[in-house]
Amino acid sequence: MSLKEIEYEFWGEKFSFPTLALFTLSFIVGIIGGAYGIGGGAIIAPFIVAVFGLPTYTIAGATLMGTFLTSIVGVIYYTHLGFPPNWTLGILLGIGGIFGMYFGARFQKYMPEKGIRVLLGLLIVSLSLRYILQFFI
Repeated sequence: MSLKEIEYEFWGEKFSFPTLALFTLSFIVGIIGGAYGIGGGAIIAPFIVAVFGLPTYTIAGATLMGTFLTSIVGVIYYTHLGFPPNWTLGILLGIGGIFGMYFGARFQKYMPEKGIRVLLGLLIVSLSLRYILQFFI
């Protein structure tokens, strides 16, 4: 492990990624997440899998931690700007998310990684098409 590249082992395989490239990707996703009010995990995870070739199983926890941290900072910053969150909506989303994360983590081991990649890809493409169509309509 160095500042240039981080390497780790998972299921007997070694994986690595360039630190600066991941930081740059995180920065760009942070800008998008800040503008749209999202933590960014759903955006960054497919890129990490596709671009850096890291297995979904190893990035799930890391992207959740990143989303958690950016979400906390986002709430603080938006409150500071005079736009406090709707706490009722936030708590309901949080409760649903907690249950969803529990079941998602449980089911992940039964779903092949290729299936997870296809599902994430379809989700990103469908959301992208929806945003593009909204622009023209």
